[in-house]
Amino acid sequence: MTGFIRRFRPTDLLSRSEEDLIHGAALELLERGGVHVRHSRGLEVLAEGGCRVDSDAQLVRIPSSVAEECMRRIPSSYSLTGRDPATAVRLGGSRYHFMQGMGMRYVDPDTWELRPGTLKEVDEAYLVADALPNVHVLDSTQSISDIVGVPPAMQHLECVASAYRMSGKPQHVGYLKHFDEFNVKMAQGLGVQPDVDIDIAPPLSLTEDAVDAMLIYAPLGWGLEACPGGYAGATAPATIAGLVVQWWAATIAFVTLAKLIDERAALSVEMAGGFLHPKWASPINASPESWYAEGMGNQLCRRYQLPIAAAQGFCGESKMFDFQAAWEKALGILSSIMTGSHMNVFQGSFATELGYSAVLAVMDDDIAGAIGRYLLGAEITEESLAIDLQLAMGSEPTSFLNTPHTREHWIRDRFLPSVADIGPYEDWVAAGKPELIDKARAKVEQIVAEHRPKALSADEEGIIEDVLREAREHCREQGLISDSEWSAYQEALEQAGRP
Repeated sequence: MTGFIRRFRPTDLLSRSEEDLIHGAALELLERGGVHVRHSRGLEVLAEGGCRVDSDAQLVRIPSSVAEECMRRIPSSYSLTGRDPATAVRLGGSRYHFMQGMGMRYVDPDTWELRPGTLKEVDEAYLVADALPNVHVLDSTQSISDIVGVPPAMQHLECVASAYRMSGKPQHVGYLKHFDEFNVKMAQGLGVQPDVDIDIAPPLSLTEDAVDAMLIYAPLGWGLEACPGGYAGATAPATIAGLVVQWWAATIAFVTLAKLIDERAALSVEMAGGFLHPKWASPINASPESWYAEGMGNQLCRRYQLPIAAAQGFCGESKMFDFQAAWEKALGILSSIMTGSHMNVFQGSFATELGYSAVLAVMDDDIAGAIGRYLLGAEITEESLAIDLQLAMGSEPTSFLNTPHTREHWIRDRFLPSVADIGPYEDWVAAGKPELIDKARAKVEQIVAEHRPKALSADEEGIIEDVLREAREHCREQGLISDSEWSAYQEALEQAGRP
């Protein structure tokens, strides 16, 4: 199986009484205040399930008994599969994984400027992610989502198609009107099963598009990732506790609707949002307050064995690939994993999700590998304690280097980064003092030149092209692609060597 094992119990940040208080507050919000559901069928499903529905106001009050029963029926894990069966992911339990990050635009690593990416650069992003050993799932709709020449209505599907071509790994997708139908056709044609994130608008509202997606994906058995996204002091209370109460109430509302839509619905949660700059009121995507709130939410999820996806640590506020970027990412992602997260958005995201870089993904992959080794811990056995060896070697100064025990464990118990320099200082000077970013850039170039993903069969390529063609025609018919956009789109496809 892919991923890493967490050998010890996740860290609790709340006492049992504090956890109960937050859970009770969330239930009270839903029972007394309610959640807005902007969808007629969604309202019907909730009414049939025992909720109090005001159809005119589109407001649903969820009895605690209904909510608790739905929460108890959450599966503790679910599967994501890609074209390569060996890369399948089981989300939940003691195993955790890293997911390729997302970013709207391409990051120029020379100037730090952001610009729309080309289809070729989108392909490169997924090819590099396929090659990186610690990327277990691809974010196939948002790793460079602003694409030169590609109309907005087709950007999601072009990204998904690129990810299938460039990788056999499982995918995580988004939802979008005029996208979901074709997303399902492509996945089912290829015989794969992604999962899908679906937003809950803060404070507590499920939009028409979100419920449409739940109705489409829940019966398919795809994992539904609930994404509450309140920001403290803006769309949620200013306190950490108040924010977490809102997140948790939104999660419970989402789970309740999903389980009433289809009992087989598989679920996870990614608590997005967080805190704002105290002076500028702009979002801060890397703050100790956000990390702690995530940890509190993770503990609440563990109350019901709800699989956890985490976005804390996937990007921060740094404007370069520098020391700030490293600590924002490393501290955030480690905090999430230590408190129980299973799927961790990480490699490649940049500057508040405004950018994505394959070069950064290579550097991030070293952080992921280091965390994986740290949480693997140490085996405590007769062999690892090495008592007989230590007695035999005695207490006089000596070397354990030339022993069978050392030869057995020398590499097995060590983490070696891909591009980070952990060699002697003198060797670094002798090599011309290479910078980490240059080593990462060279690694990307090597991957692009040498790495070959699992090949598509002719039938699989035909499925992808047929779905793309149908989606393009549909968007044209619906007026979602103008004549000028269509012309630019055809030029972009031609430049990328695509049909």
